[in-house]
Amino acid sequence: METKHDVIVNNKRGVQFKFTVYRKFTIIRGDSATGKTTLFQMVSDAASSRMSGVTVSCDVPVRPLNESGYLRELQEESGRIYVIDEDFGPLKSMEFAKAATISDNCFLIITRESLSAIPYSYKEIYGIKASGKFHSLERIFPDYETLRDADAIVTEDEDSGYEYYKTYFGSKVSSSKGNSNLSKYGSDNTLLIGDGCAIGAYIQDLLLTGADLYLPESFEYTLLQKDMFSRVAEVQQSIRYPEEMIGTGYASPERYYTALLSQITQNTPARYSKTSLNECYVKDCCCKGTRCEFFTREKKLPEIPGKIQ
Repeated sequence: METKHDVIVNNKRGVQFKFTVYRKFTIIRGDSATGKTTLFQMVSDAASSRMSGVTVSCDVPVRPLNESGYLRELQEESGRIYVIDEDFGPLKSMEFAKAATISDNCFLIITRESLSAIPYSYKEIYGIKASGKFHSLERIFPDYETLRDADAIVTEDEDSGYEYYKTYFGSKVSSSKGNSNLSKYGSDNTLLIGDGCAIGAYIQDLLLTGADLYLPESFEYTLLQKDMFSRVAEVQQSIRYPEEMIGTGYASPERYYTALLSQITQNTPARYSKTSLNECYVKDCCCKGTRCEFFTREKKLPEIPGKIQ
């Protein structure tokens, strides 16, 4: 299932919610009386009766997810957008997180809680913006995609990602050994580096540290933006239009980018490994002393057929 879908929800009193889902997991936060419960109730009414006066327009079914039988439903159904209210009992359970991450559906989750077991992007955390009866979603956090120097630099990676940043910044780089620990190392004059596509549960803690943040999609995404891949069609497509390439079969974009990078570099000098950094990503061509021409040679590379599985 693709992850980009436009949704419009209307009722007979003229109340409207209009928004776009971009990822497998979308989070809606906000105080009481901002429209969160109204949205869920309208979706529930539309699903329960055609006489409710509520209409939902989308290219895929939009349904509420209720506690009763939800595990079986997530196993059997696919190609849906499920809307989940903050009163959904299993929301913070590992059982729900596991079922949702392997499910071939999208999830719009209404909650003020941080869901550490679900890999969601800080970019996909929204509040509801209202203008009279018309409602839309508004991102809460800005982009953190500028890499800058600092007195201390801490990355969540502990293997190849850690080696990569250490190559550029030296001994000032250390590892938090996971995104859940990253905020513990934050302070003034510190740069914290994490995978933005899965760090949503910790973004508030990171901001409270006062540290600068660098949160690209993932480390593998950073490597795929290098010049050596500028002529690889699927790489460029996935960077420009990720919602068309990264389906709900992947728990997060990080899994997709890791699989893509591993696939296109297999049996090449730039073979990627999570455990150790290949020097191709930090050094000029070891043979000619120039930039790598393995991927960037003038002869157009054949496109990789289809999407990776």
